[in-house]
Order: sequence, then structure tokens, then C-alpha cells
Amino acid sequence: MLKHSYQKTLNLPRTKFPNRSNITNTINKLIPQSSSKLYQEQYQEILSLSSNQNKNNIRDKIFILHDGPPYANGDLHFGHALNKVLKDIINRFQLTCKQKYIWYKPGWDCHGLPIELKALSKLNRDDLSPLKIRKLAKEHALKQVKIQSKQFEKLGILTNWEDRYLTLNPVYELNQLEIFKKMVFNGLIKRQKKPVYWGTVTETALAEGELEYNDNHISIAAYVKFPISDDNRVFPANSKLLIWTSTPWTLFSNRAICFNENFEYCLLSKKKDKKEYLIVEKDLFDRGSIPEVNAAEYETVEVFKGSDKLGRVTYTNPLYDADNCHITFPVLHGAHVTKTAGTGLVHTAPGHGQDDYLLGLKNNLEIYSPVDHKGNYILDENWPSKHIFKNSKVNSTFNVLDPTTTDTILKYLSENNHLLKAHKYMHSYPYDWRSKKPVIIRSTPQWFADLSDIKPLALQSLSTVNFYPARGKTRLSSFIKSRNEWCISRQRSWGVPIPFFYNKSDPDEILMNLETVDHVIEVIRAKGIDSWFVEQDDISEWLPDKYKHLGATYAKAKDTIDVWFDSGSSWTELQQKNIIKNDGMDVIADVYLEGSDQHRGWFQSSLLTKIGSTLKPIAPYKQIITHGFTLDENGIKMSKSIGNIIAPIEIIKGSEGKKLPPLGVDGLRLLVASSNFSTDISVGPTIMKHIAEGLKKIRLSFKFMLGNLNNFDAAHDLLPIEELRGLDKYVLKGTDELMRECKEYYEGYNFSKILTSIQFHLNNELSAFYFNIIKDSLYSDKSNCLKRLQIQSTLYYIFDVYRAILGPIIPIMIQEAYNYSPFNTTIVDKAICDGKSPFTRPWPVFPEINVDYKLEMEILNEFNKLYARFIKLEENNTTVTKTVQTKVNIYISSISNTRFDLDELKDLLQVADISVICSLPSVINENSMSELSSGEKNHIVLEIVKSFDKECPRCWKHNVEEGHELCERCEDVIDAKKP
Repeated sequence: MLKHSYQKTLNLPRTKFPNRSNITNTINKLIPQSSSKLYQEQYQEILSLSSNQNKNNIRDKIFILHDGPPYANGDLHFGHALNKVLKDIINRFQLTCKQKYIWYKPGWDCHGLPIELKALSKLNRDDLSPLKIRKLAKEHALKQVKIQSKQFEKLGILTNWEDRYLTLNPVYELNQLEIFKKMVFNGLIKRQKKPVYWGTVTETALAEGELEYNDNHISIAAYVKFPISDDNRVFPANSKLLIWTSTPWTLFSNRAICFNENFEYCLLSKKKDKKEYLIVEKDLFDRGSIPEVNAAEYETVEVFKGSDKLGRVTYTNPLYDADNCHITFPVLHGAHVTKTAGTGLVHTAPGHGQDDYLLGLKNNLEIYSPVDHKGNYILDENWPSKHIFKNSKVNSTFNVLDPTTTDTILKYLSENNHLLKAHKYMHSYPYDWRSKKPVIIRSTPQWFADLSDIKPLALQSLSTVNFYPARGKTRLSSFIKSRNEWCISRQRSWGVPIPFFYNKSDPDEILMNLETVDHVIEVIRAKGIDSWFVEQDDISEWLPDKYKHLGATYAKAKDTIDVWFDSGSSWTELQQKNIIKNDGMDVIADVYLEGSDQHRGWFQSSLLTKIGSTLKPIAPYKQIITHGFTLDENGIKMSKSIGNIIAPIEIIKGSEGKKLPPLGVDGLRLLVASSNFSTDISVGPTIMKHIAEGLKKIRLSFKFMLGNLNNFDAAHDLLPIEELRGLDKYVLKGTDELMRECKEYYEGYNFSKILTSIQFHLNNELSAFYFNIIKDSLYSDKSNCLKRLQIQSTLYYIFDVYRAILGPIIPIMIQEAYNYSPFNTTIVDKAICDGKSPFTRPWPVFPEINVDYKLEMEILNEFNKLYARFIKLEENNTTVTKTVQTKVNIYISSISNTRFDLDELKDLLQVADISVICSLPSVINENSMSELSSGEKNHIVLEIVKSFDKECPRCWKHNVEEGHELCERCEDVIDAKKP
């Protein structure tokens, strides 16, 4: 009872800072205060600077992280949160530590197939006009932008969500068409019939960036015999060229067979039956690399060099009707032919492959592709199509469980003795990343951006770009090096049109030049982009004066621009002339940050549109940062089909069904920062529980500091560091080192190391050490005594450091703590501490802290070891359980060499009292004594003894002398409180 009677006399911590976050308060008050309101305030300062200065001089004061547009379809998943939070951490670090203004404009990618499919699902098949599709698609996109924007707002992102760019905005679309026009002017845009990746489900051409490779794809491969022509005088009758192909469906398009003129080939026949001869590459046969053609059954009739004979013969396609066997094709040299696999003879279909296409152009072969946009065969009368291949579809060749078309082809070949063998073949094959179905390669008239001349400029521009992680540079460079052209046309209604015209009577005759493109842009500027899709018998208004007489002859084309060209044009958003004075072409973002898949996507398309339109080796970014993909706790990639996706709101609020604890907004952000984001990131209940524990530790530490800074008036009470005690300086020196270390980690984007350092410092240097030591003085000393003010000043400095370091990562908690802190209520330095946001206050700068605390820490470490031995003594087992029940005798060889403060040392050891004896004991009792050496001339022996003084009922130290109720210090405090 006596203890409780003095409780009201203690300086116990008092603060309204709550023990846990409140989601309602977070969303309604703290996020606006720390994010949207803060962004707008500093953005207005940018505008003010722009109006008062030469705009060219303010670029160095602004940090631009250009937002890669997420697709405006569907709810957000954790991958979206990962991306946005990483960007926000970087922005906030630049705002606080670097004192930069932040220009961060969020964007959305709004065109493309998924949204168009949503629109098509709402229309009847008989009512699919482009204008109706576009109207519904736009409505859907805008609705999704609104939904996603609201979801993003809950992540505490420093931006203005109303000031955003959308690829469907009229100004954005016009800027994109201006880029297209510049590329036309630079001679980079051309139309040609060429093999392209084609999605038969999505019914459109695909760029390389829209492909995903399935390493376990199964095709039906075949060894096929092509008969050498009857007029052949080089080989015996019934000689056949044996080829191997993994795409039997392309045999209809065969226009040549390639050999390598430097290889040796052999003419083979069966040992028991010499009615048929096969030609293959000699080494492959000798190694036994061709199944069903082996030395046990076949013998070599003749060996010859490819250049001697093969180029002199022709052959027929075994899929032709017998009546058309007079149609023959050449055997050509091809440098791409190898002898590592296959037969050394390569089936060549110029309409279905890049190498084949180039060889076809060189040898004037037909670029033939009898497959329509849905993957159906469109065969003429030369083929057995009327009955055998009627309604055949290419797609079925990719489903090993239903290989109907392939089976039909192979059955036909087998019945006519043209099939040697068919087998299943597993290999890597491209899939459409939207439909998740295999693509085909088919030849169609498409628009291309010629990259051959601008690749060197693009690669040169990357020499000045920094990459994190560094491997990103090699990855992006390799993608660019491997591309010669970019198929930019798509057969869709929802997108930006390619402004060209075609002759109604001859669709292959087109009209497009710089003059027509410029005129189209001006009409769209006046009438809107939807007007292009209005059906018109006379299009004179769309043509310049010199072409208006062709208004009834030509029609507007239907192709739209690849959505990667859409998003790749977003660097034009940097052309805000009210901020930076120039034409925008040379405005470079400080950072692009996206997933690692964007090396083949947005990073690349942004670079190519910039270089292609300016012809300058200047990339649109100074730095590229990439993050990995999100995985569940089992290391499995998150996927809707698997059902392991976690939405950001499930992390914030928790999910009973998925056993996810609620982390709040800061918890989600801490989860992101704690990961090594340059690799794939795992998320699940176990990981989230650890994050929750770490977040709780930080919150309780803030509560401890704020509670003990209650009524601390920094304007009058804050002491400079040089007036603090040695212990305080020692702790602040370590805190300053922590801050410097974390600054380096921020600059290197090692956010997880920041949290590791914070956690170690908080647990070991603060909670288990300094906080534990100072409680006695904070609670029991006079509220305004020098020692207590020194400690409070130290807490003030520590709080400010933690505010700086953790502000970019957990801004909600920092804002909330700041609202209850002395920083928000007092003015210390009008220039930096005037009640403004904790995120505009710079990182603290400490003077050089000169403190030698080595001896004190050595005494503490030795004391802890000694105390552990001391309490094990049987006689003290039940009487001594705390250090405050003991006293310490310090035996010292020379008092002149002592440099520690006894009062401070008493706090450090947390004992009832300390006595200094200027002589060394003659005998060392190992159970209660410990000898240490500090310096060459000074020897110290510590001795722990039980204190036989009474316990002070106010501070609980055993140091009350006989005849007193309280210890001397507590008596002084109580007397001072008396009226």
C-alpha cells in the first residue's frame, strides 16, 4: 500500500498517442494529412517557384519518378501495392532527406484487348460497331480507374490522385499521334506483309513484349518425306528429302527446303527394300541422331557434299493433290541450317517464320500463309481441302489431348507414304500473355517501326542510365539488340487509330504520308478521336486539299496502335510547360520503377518511342529500378487461377478465411520494405505475423518516447548535445551512426537493411539498454531537474532521427506520432521546426559527438557477467532478484585515473549505490568480484554486495537509511512538491 501512495508523485509517461492504429482515423485523417494534402502543398511551391524563376533553373530542385501505368481493369492485387509503395518510399526519402520537391503523376493504361472484351460481352453479335465498342470500353476503363484510384488512396501514397494521366485522354492521344508523326517523318514507319506473332483467341498481332514462354509446351513433331521431282537427273527415282518439323500445320505453306552447302549428306536405302531413297545429313546419320533411320536398317548408297548436288534439284509438297504434283519448289542453301538436331534439311515456310521469311525475300519465294485471323485454314483448290481439311483449325495442333488437325495431316501423309515418324515433343513455345494460349506465326499486312537505325542510339543512351539491380542493363540491352522492328498495328477498335487510308477496290493500295498524318491529327484535335471510327462513304474532310478528290475512292483504315506504343508515349507527360521551360523532349525522369518484366515492355517501348521521335541518344529516364513478382508463402507465384492472390485490403484489414492478421496501412508498407524487392517476394500469414510484431515494437517505442516528452517544451527545455551527459552522448552517437547508415541504404535502395538496422538498434541500443536505464530518472527525479532534461533532450533527438528514417516507410505512424510530439507544438528553430509536416522537416544534422564511453561500457559488461554469477549463490537465491537490491564497490588502483561519473554509473548499472575504494583487494572472490583492466596504469575490481538498506517505496531502490521512509532523492522531490 505504501508503494501505491507515492504513485501520483511519479512523473509517469502520459500521451494520447494510441497503442494501436485505427483504420477509420488512418483513412479519414492521417492519410490526407501525410499524403494528398502534403503533396498539394509542396506542389504549389513548385508552381510558385516556376512563376518566379527561370524554369530551366528549377529542374535540380524537383525529383521526378515517372509512374508506369497499371492496366485499368480489375481490382488491385499485392503486386500493385508493392509497386506503388516502393515508389512512394523513394519519393518521400527525396522529399525529406534530399529536400527535393516531388513531381509524381499517377497514370493508367486504358486501351487494349481485355477492356475491349468487356465491352464486347455487353453487345449483341449483330451490333458490333466500333463506336459502340469504344463507348462501352471507355466507360469501363474510367470506372476501373476510379475504383483502382480509391484503392490506391488507402496505401498512403504521396500524390494527387485527381491529377493523373490516362492513355484515353484526348491530349495524351494527340501527343501519341505526334510521336507517330515524327517517326513517319524520320522514315521509321512502314507497312509490309510479314510473319508476325498472332493470337488466334484474341485475333490480333502481338509484339514480343506480349509473349510468355511455356517451357513445357508439347507439340506433335514429325519426320516427313518430300519427293524429289520426277525430272530429277541427280538422284535415283523415288528419292526423298527427309525433314523434321515441330509445326506440321505449316507444311501447307512450304516453299523451299534448306540445306547447308558446307555439310556432307548421304543417300540412304533400306537394306531389305531398295524401293525408296532418303537424303539426310551424314554426321546425324552416323551418330544415330535420327530415329527410325539407323545403320541397322539403312545403308549408305552415296555420300556427297551439299553444294555438289542438292542445289540442282527440286521437289514437290506431299500435301498437294496428285493432279498438282507438277508444282515444284527449290532446295536452297541456308546458313541457319545446323547439324545439332533434326535431319540437316529444314522445311521452309516464309509465311510462318522469321528466318524463313528473310530467306524467302532473298530468293523471291512466295510469302504464303493460308491461315485466317481465327486460325482457320483458307486453302485453295490445289489442296485436298474440300473433304479432308474442311473446317480445320490451326489451334487444335497445340492441344496434345485433342490433336485433330495434326492427326489429319499426319494420317494423310502416312497413307501416301510420306510420313516416317511422329512423336510428342516438349519445348519452349510462346503464349499470348492475355489469353494464356499458344500463338501462331502467320503472314499478314502490318505496320512496323523499323528499329535497325535507331538501335545504336538506344543502346548509346543506356550508357548514362543507372540500373538497380545492375543486371537490368544487360537484360534491357539484350532485348533491344535482338529487335530489328516492332509490329505496332493491332486489329482492334479500342485504341488510337493508325492514320492511314486504303483503296476500297484494292485494299493493298494505301495512302499515308507526313502530310496526310498531320491533317488527320488536326481533324482529330477538332472533332475528337471517335470521329475517325464513324463510317463515311466520302472521307474528303480527312484528306489534305491535294487528295480531297479521292474522298470517295479511299476509306479510313481500322487498325489501331499497339498498347505498348500507348504506354511508351507517357514520357510526353513530362512536358508540363508551366513547370519546366522547354519542349519536353529532353525532360528526363529521375526514376522509372516497375517489375522486371518491363525490360521487354514499358522500359523498352518508352525508350524506343523517345529515340524514334527525337533521333537523339537520350533515354527518358536517368535510372531504372526493378522489382520481382509476388509469391505466396510456399513460393508459388500469385495467380487468380490458383486462388492464392492477396489483395492489399486483406493485408490492411486482415482476412479470417486466409488467416491473415490485420497489419494496417503501415504494416503493408513495412511488409514491402522488409523484402529484398529485387527478387520475388513471398507473402503469407507467418511473414505477416512477424511484420505485425515489428510494427508493434516501433509503435510502443514511440509511445514510450512521447509519454516521457509530455510537457517538454523544446523551445525552452531542449539542451544542445554538448550539454548532455556522457551516457546520452554515447547513445546519440550510435543513433547518428544509424542515421548515416540508413541514409546510405536508402540511396542504394536497400530498404530491408534499413529495417534490419532499425530493429537491432531499437531492441539492443534503446529498449534493452537506454530506455531501461533512464526510466528511474524519468519517473522519480524532479520533473525539471537538469538530469531529467538531459534525458528528455536525448529522447527528443532520438525521436527526430526515427521520424526521419522511418518516415518514408511508415508515414501514417510517423504522422500520428508527430501530431502528439513536441515538434508539432513548439518552435525551436523557425526555419525548420514550425509545426509543419514531419515530411518537409529535413533529416537532423548532429555536430560531431566526442564521447569516450569505453570504460563505462567495459564496467557494465563485466558487471553483467558478475551479477549473473552472484545471483546463483544459494544464500542469495531468494533475496536478490534485481540489481536495485545490490550495491557495487569499485576498487581502483589510482583515483587520479578515474574519469567516470558515479551518479551516471549508478544509473548505468541500475544498482542501489556505488562506493569507490582507492585500493585493490588482497583476495579476489570470484563469486562476487571481477577484475578488469582499462588502460596501462589503472586496475579496477568490481564487487557486488547485497544492500541491507530498506527499499524506497517510491523508486524501489534499496537505499533508504535507517530512520527514513524514502531515499534521499525521493525525499527531496516530495519536499519540493509541498506547498
